[in-house]
Amino acid sequence: MVIKEILSRIGYVRNSANLSAREVSLRMGMSEQYVAQLESGRIVLTVEKLLQILEICNFSIERFFSSNINDYKVDKELENLIHSLPANKKKSIIEFIKQ
Repeated sequence: MVIKEILSRIGYVRNSANLSAREVSLRMGMSEQYVAQLESGRIVLTVEKLLQILEICNFSIERFFSSNINDYKVDKELENLIHSLPANKKKSIIEFIKQ
């Protein structure tokens, strides 16, 4: 994942939480323009600031770095369902998908 995608995902996270860049900035104790400047790449993102943004937006780091941020909940639900199945049913699903 490149920095441009990470910055784009910050905007996605913020919008998913229905928060403006200004509001997130202020909750972080930063200047009003901080998050907007961060999302545009004018400020260097630190891990600490990323974690702070995720916490403010109530967004898991696992979802943030998932391969498909949009389908994460569906993928996670499917994964949990598959994990709960006995081995023979998992094999049946694999065979069905291969067809």
